[in-house]
Amino acid sequence: MQTETRDRDRHSTPVSISVSVRITMLNPFRVLDPATVGEASSELARLGERARIYAGGAELLLLLRHRLIQADTLVDIKRIAELNRIAWEGGLLRIGATVTHHRLEREPLVREHLPMLASAESQVANIRVRNQGTLGGNLCFNDPHSDPPTALLVHEAAVAVAGPKGERRIPLSDFLVGMYATALEADELLTEVVVPPLPPGWGEAYLRIHRLQRPTLGVAAAARLQNGSIEGVRLAVGCVGPKAERLAELEAKLRGTTLADALRVIEDEKSYLKQLLQPVDDLLGSADYKLYMTRVLLSRALSQALQSPSPFPLPLEGGEDEREGVGWGALGRAAEEINKDEGGRMKDESFECRVSSYELKPKTPQDVALSLTINGRPWKGQVPVEETLLEFVRARLGLTGTKRSCESQVCGACTVLVDNRAISSCNTLAFEAHGKSVLTIEGLAAGEQLDPLQEAFIRNVGAQCGYCTPGQIMAAKALLMENPSPTRDQIAEWLSGNICRCGAYPAIAASILEASHENQRR
Repeated sequence: MQTETRDRDRHSTPVSISVSVRITMLNPFRVLDPATVGEASSELARLGERARIYAGGAELLLLLRHRLIQADTLVDIKRIAELNRIAWEGGLLRIGATVTHHRLEREPLVREHLPMLASAESQVANIRVRNQGTLGGNLCFNDPHSDPPTALLVHEAAVAVAGPKGERRIPLSDFLVGMYATALEADELLTEVVVPPLPPGWGEAYLRIHRLQRPTLGVAAAARLQNGSIEGVRLAVGCVGPKAERLAELEAKLRGTTLADALRVIEDEKSYLKQLLQPVDDLLGSADYKLYMTRVLLSRALSQALQSPSPFPLPLEGGEDEREGVGWGALGRAAEEINKDEGGRMKDESFECRVSSYELKPKTPQDVALSLTINGRPWKGQVPVEETLLEFVRARLGLTGTKRSCESQVCGACTVLVDNRAISSCNTLAFEAHGKSVLTIEGLAAGEQLDPLQEAFIRNVGAQCGYCTPGQIMAAKALLMENPSPTRDQIAEWLSGNICRCGAYPAIAASILEASHENQRR
């Protein structure tokens, strides 16, 4: 089939820039912009193994950087409008493949009809990953350490996929084949996730254990109690073995029992869970530890589901989250955020954007025209399509406050704001900022007047060695833009993906609270 797919470099008139040397973290590739699902699947069929679907890129770019996969071409599907919708139709919630995790955790339709999914989505990695990563990409990679599949299995969700041979719908339990493996054919793409709500009167709960935001174990439970006995129950466990699993046999044993009896049954099911889940020893824990904690969290989740028809309080604005958590990365706590319009882009008349003497030579087969606003100043030029935003701000513009560290979206040292949203610049392609506003630490101050956050960090000694400080401040800036009056717990959750190796977390939290109060006074 003849397609009308456009190369990325045809979006706008190229602007010449003198160049001399080029260093990027990613190997060169090309990016195609299909306008329809049909065009995208046709390109996949034409290019075969040389092409990869590019949605959010949260996992894809990491794998490309570490040479775990290779691709000559990325097929960018973000601009296909139908893939970015959330709709309640015919008693089902339909979620497009390119909907981000952060949008799902905040979306009123999801909170109303699928509160457990909203809770699971709010715990995916950190705010930077949730701003970038998509539900479709998450399911297609089928990383065993992932939150959404476990909650979706309890909802008995299905996925819709499309390819040259047409469309088909696959139960999620059949779509997830094994570790990093799905039922998706090479020329197909996932278009939407179709999720039915739980039956009326059912309670639900999602619990997890994590290390550095990577889940060691995730448990989802939904159940209904009738006359003291469990009338219906659904259980799922993820992150323990190759893929998330429904516990159908255990569910059958629990139906008709009291809660007390059900908890005793769960405690005795070690052999069944070991055979089904196939737990593995890894850096997140031993197989025995995971099996033990699986039974612990199954008991807790079932108890919680039967005690209340709502899994957690998930307010759209204000209020305290009552879930229990420990420390900076509070376990099992969802971010509480204020729904507010985007806007209020930062301006800084004191900072002059510039192209440094260290400029980039395009040896890639594709360069792209890039036009954006950086710290209140316009910038136009051309960049290699594989250039990351971190490379753009540091090497091309000389804005070295943004730090290069883990390159895995874990530490947060590279945090910048794109249209007021915190992102990991190390794992974001520069062309994604086209037409947008980028804010780095250098753009916070207005001339000689520091931002209230900067002043508060100085007064409270929120900076120790200082390496992570720009990322901490930029993440905090995004938080205060979205939620001007955060609680200490909300601050801890939001910044749980920004690591301070000096351990200055109490001072950082105090600085953000002080800046919040100062902003309200101004």
